Amino acid sequence: MPSQPTETLVQPTRLSASKLEYSVHRPSRLLRRDIELVFRPDLEAEFQRQRPGASSDAKDGWLHEVLLAIPTWQPATQDLSEISDQVNGERRELLANFTTWSSSLRARLAPHWTDASCPLEGCAKYGTPTSVIYNELEGLTSLLKYSSVPIGCCGIVLHPEWQRCAYPVTLFTTAPPELLLAAIAETEAERGGA
Repeated sequence: MPSQPTETLVQPTRLSASKLEYSVHRPSRLLRRDIELVFRPDLEAEFQRQRPGASSDAKDGWLHEVLLAIPTWQPATQDLSEISDQVNGERRELLANFTTWSSSLRARLAPHWTDASCPLEGCAKYGTPTSVIYNELEGLTSLLKYSSVPIGCCGIVLHPEWQRCAYPVTLFTTAPPELLLAAIAETEAERGGA
């Protein structure tokens, strides 16, 4: 089987009203398998909805056709690799902003499957949790080729401009790219953007 590397559909783009940066990618075969494990019950249901009666052998080809990964970044005022009440407060604010943005997108993209990795637990933010954790560090470095540094037992991906003062969360969807981009534009306009 061919390696199917990551394909970038939209380069990092900043949204002023939503206060975040996003890009759109078709994940590599290896990353796609990880994503499928994290979101397996809901992706299986979506596969059956879109391809009723198809064999599970066809699922990887379907995922290659439809699965999009949308890494998002938000600038922070503090180094988010630090641990303090102040940093945790900023993390909560950034998560709330992402949740508002992603919830709006999910509503616009329905009935297509859309979920995100939970930054607190690594499982499905909106859907059925599994015992598999999404590795945001591996996902971001695979999708964006950004550098990372070890921090304790984990690591942190460095945004090229904001470095450690950045909050990443990845959204995933099976919606067509043009529908996703229209939903992003509508959400940005709703939040006061151009």
